[in-house]
Amino acid sequence: MILDLAVRASCQYIVTYNTRGFSDISQFGIQVVTAQEFLKVIKVI
Repeated sequence: MILDLAVRASCQYIVTYNTRGFSDISQFGIQVVTAQEFLKVIKVI
């Protein structure tokens, strides 16, 4: 369900602590990252 919503919304990232639950989604052009990784991406930390 989350992946379906992210694809329909053209999201670039899914931010979650459960990165293992989203294996092999690179085909959708979406990256799965933790909160800490996302903050680094947006240059907050």
